[in-house]
Amino acid sequence: MVNKQADKKYNETFREFISARNGCIFTVTDDVLFYKTMVASFRYLDVDTSALIYRRYIDSVSSDARALLNSGTYANIIFLIENIIEGNKNIFRLRDLKSSFGDECRFITLTAETDSDNVAQMYEMGADNVIVKPVSIHSIIQKISLTFKPNDALSQKFNQAKALILTNDLDQAGKVVEDILKEKPDSAAGFILKGDIAKAQNDFELAESYYVRASRESKMYLEPLKRLVNLYDAMADLEKKLEYLKKLDKISPLNYDRKIELGSTYLHLDDEENAVQSFNQAIRQVQKQARDIISSTMARIARKIQNIRPELSTRYLEKAIEYKGKDLNRDDLWIFNEIGINLRQQGKLSRAIEYYQQALQIAPGDEGLYYNIGLAYAQGKQYYNALAHFQKAVDLNPDLLTRYASVPYNIATTHAALKQNGEAARLAEKALAIEPGHKNARRLLKSLTPDSEKS
Repeated sequence: MVNKQADKKYNETFREFISARNGCIFTVTDDVLFYKTMVASFRYLDVDTSALIYRRYIDSVSSDARALLNSGTYANIIFLIENIIEGNKNIFRLRDLKSSFGDECRFITLTAETDSDNVAQMYEMGADNVIVKPVSIHSIIQKISLTFKPNDALSQKFNQAKALILTNDLDQAGKVVEDILKEKPDSAAGFILKGDIAKAQNDFELAESYYVRASRESKMYLEPLKRLVNLYDAMADLEKKLEYLKKLDKISPLNYDRKIELGSTYLHLDDEENAVQSFNQAIRQVQKQARDIISSTMARIARKIQNIRPELSTRYLEKAIEYKGKDLNRDDLWIFNEIGINLRQQGKLSRAIEYYQQALQIAPGDEGLYYNIGLAYAQGKQYYNALAHFQKAVDLNPDLLTRYASVPYNIATTHAALKQNGEAARLAEKALAIEPGHKNARRLLKSLTPDSEKS
């Protein structure tokens, strides 16, 4: 009953954001399945899908969103932004968007990564929430609703307290914060506000105690630690500042700006060895990001010219892989898939399979790679090899047969080529169950069962 009541509340909040608040969901992703789930979420709530804005890349998002707000088309925007698209880490662009739009908009990052370092970085760069995929319709609705209206009464009190601190009405701010802590005694954000009030009153020792309490209440919440760093900097207590910089770096180690700050603090403490180590770590982090950007740029060039000069396109993809070198990881599988498709279109099937197998060394359990190897073998009429790899893909992820109609259809054609008509027909029917208008699947099924009434 509680869950049903909660779901009803989230559904109403979502509808309120779209209808009453004239809001839209601006989705930036290359994940077709996630976008389809978003569409299904809107339809489940009977909400107009015109309020679901879609972009594959982040390049024009800022100007497009600003135009929507300025024109009055929408008054509120919640961005759902894929963390990585084709090797480009959008998380750094998120920081710019957050800076540009401020409190006008809310930001949710999408990721398949559950690694705490990456999640911490997302929040630090400005994410209001994080969605880890795959995700259900109900979870999407809940995340968006909580991002729009986390707890309306408490949220208003937090905003009121912040405004009072800004206007230096510290006594009244303190009363509001006490109300917050009565309602939520373990609120890390509440203790941060108490620390802010104490700091504004130049009571640094009291401010420190509240910030430390906030950090204890929420181990992954970076804000109290940042407040402590700033406090100790103002107090010229470099040892304490260094202590909390190191804690921040441990929780969120991908922030190269912090590594520079660490290095600078070490130098002020006359510790050149650790300073240089921190500076070098910052440089390595930036170099990795630069390699990611250059590699993804090469791959985008390759896609642009694929239909004009396929062999030149292949060379750029090869350079992209070579450039990443030892830094290749699961996030780079899309480059291998691109070069595989490119080579298959040129009929260079053995080379395509070589690249897919190279990618399997990076991601041994990736079902998509086994499926693509199967496609290459099927194209070369090595049907038994194709079926072996298709089966491996399905064993790794049975959902492949229910996600896209093209998957059961392609496997069906391979069975049909081996005159395994019963299995081919079963898979063709699966394809049609997913996409009833799939003409090729219907044609194949009819050829396999000519006396059937299926048409």
